[in-house]
Amino acid sequence: LSNLDEYLIEFEANAQKNGIKVHWASNAKEHNKIVHNILSKNNAKKVVKSKSMLTEECHLNPFLEKQGVEVIDTDLGERIVQLAKEPPSHIVLPAIHLKKEDVGETFHKHLGTPKGNKDPQFLTEAARQHLRGHFLASEVAITGVNFAIAETGEFVVCTNEGNADMGAHL
Repeated sequence: LSNLDEYLIEFEANAQKNGIKVHWASNAKEHNKIVHNILSKNNAKKVVKSKSMLTEECHLNPFLEKQGVEVIDTDLGERIVQLAKEPPSHIVLPAIHLKKEDVGETFHKHLGTPKGNKDPQFLTEAARQHLRGHFLASEVAITGVNFAIAETGEFVVCTNEGNADMGAHL
C-alpha cells in the first residue's frame, strides 16, 4: 500500500495499452458525475449492476435514479434490500438481517410471487427469472473489481452467482 500511487499509475498505463479507458475521481460526487456522463453520452437509461462496494460507498444508485436512470442490482442480496428499500446490512451478505419470510413477503409485493412462500429455492428461482428480463433490457452493466494487476493492466472479477458475468457478457 505504501506504493499504491505508483501501482495505480502503472495500472492505468498498461490498461490503456489494452484499450481500457481509466477515469480518476477524487470523491464520490466526481465518481458519480463520471458514471452519469458515460451513460448520458451513450443515451443509456437502464443499468444492471452487480456487487460493487465503491458504488455503494458513493451512493451511485440514488444519484443515477435522480437523473432518470433505472438501476437494478443483480446480486441476490443486493436486489432483496433494493426492493425492500433498505441499505445493505453487511459488506458480503447484504440481506443477512432478513429472514426467509421477509424475503418471501418482499418478493410477493414486488415480484408477484405467491403470498406466504418462503422456500429459498423457489425465491431464488423467482429472482433469477425476474432479473433475466432486466439483463436483456439493460443498456449498460456495472460491476465491481476484486483486484487489478498493475504490470498487465488487467483486472479480475470473482462471482458466485454469475450476475457479473451475465452483465459483462451481454
